[in-house]
Amino acid sequence: MAKPIQQALRELKLTLLQITVLAWFLDTLVVFLVSNLVFFLLTLPWVYSFIPAGIYAIAHAYHGRKNTTYRYVEEKVPELKEQLITAADNTDKEYEIVESLNKDVLKGMKHTMTSYFFSFGKLSRELFLLFVVAFLIIGASAYNVRFLDTHKAIEEIKEFSKNSKEYEIDKTLLAFEEGDPDEDDIYGEKSIAELGNEQLQLELNPIKSDADISKTKEPEHRKFRSTVPTEIKASTDASYEESIPKGYQKIVKSYFREISKEG
Repeated sequence: MAKPIQQALRELKLTLLQITVLAWFLDTLVVFLVSNLVFFLLTLPWVYSFIPAGIYAIAHAYHGRKNTTYRYVEEKVPELKEQLITAADNTDKEYEIVESLNKDVLKGMKHTMTSYFFSFGKLSRELFLLFVVAFLIIGASAYNVRFLDTHKAIEEIKEFSKNSKEYEIDKTLLAFEEGDPDEDDIYGEKSIAELGNEQLQLELNPIKSDADISKTKEPEHRKFRSTVPTEIKASTDASYEESIPKGYQKIVKSYFREISKEG
């Protein structure tokens, strides 16, 4: 008959395995349905969804092995730290100290809950995500929603590649000779251009002007006639004389005459 500690350890191991398998199945199912939706929108066979789902399932199972060990339980349940592994290694011993350890382990396992190893919040989020993805798959199938026709795109690429071969560019036409700007003269070799049988020598005029500054002459001397202005003297205006009474006109004339003499 199995000891209570042995039976408790088997139940604990089975519980850990069930929780790990459930988490593995839900995560893989989410990846499969999301891949199924993506491949459907890309007009690819749904069976291709098994490829990413299978890769994820293998990776998840490999990393999920640690969740079924007694060390994992000790990390989640501090009351069993450094006790559970010792009790599991000495189940066949019947020493008094071992029996005392087994009683302590059994007492601590009674207070161990499933929530220590499984997140019900994560379970709720994954179930909701599965519902949403399944709804999108059904809706996309009903309305035949496609983002890209992959088969048609591949055929167009093949057709374009086939037609491009008919218009291949001759690479020899694009070849050119590279030169060293430090050693080569970018203006070419200095030589006289030969047009027909006659030699023509060209000269560049940097001034780019038709004026010949070498031809100069002395400025011409010209005579200018100047006239001296005549003598200026004051005279009375006729209209002004009319406004002066006759008795005073002689006096005014004498006054202006004296002024002109002094000037």
